Amino acid sequence: MKRLCALLMMSALAFPDCAARVPALVAAPRLADPPELWRAYAEKLPIGSIVRIRTSDGDYFAASLLVVDATGITVKARTRMSEPALHLAFDRLEQLEIEPLNGGPGARAAAVAIGIATGVGTFFGTLFIACLLAGCLGG
Repeated sequence: MKRLCALLMMSALAFPDCAARVPALVAAPRLADPPELWRAYAEKLPIGSIVRIRTSDGDYFAASLLVVDATGITVKARTRMSEPALHLAFDRLEQLEIEPLNGGPGARAAAVAIGIATGVGTFFGTLFIACLLAGCLGG
């Protein structure tokens, strides 16, 4: 058993990058969706809704939808500092989706977890103070 472990350790030290030589599974490049698809989708979105946008330039931001026309969408980015409205052509869009109103599916689970943690902390804090006042902790 010791010889096997030693042999494995020596081979790992002698050939540290042998796993890197295996051809990687490379995802095929994603084809851009046609502008007609984005136009049809954007026309059904309610004006004033908050959307998440990813462009072909790599920008990713949340914005308020202002106008949908034949050439693209006009949005106002949701930032601390006010920025002018931005017109994005449909052929520049890679992602356009409505942002959930109440934080998405994990928001409720996070709120429950925070409530449970607060209750447990309050219980044990009160128990600790009660033991201190009763003299249970040798203080």
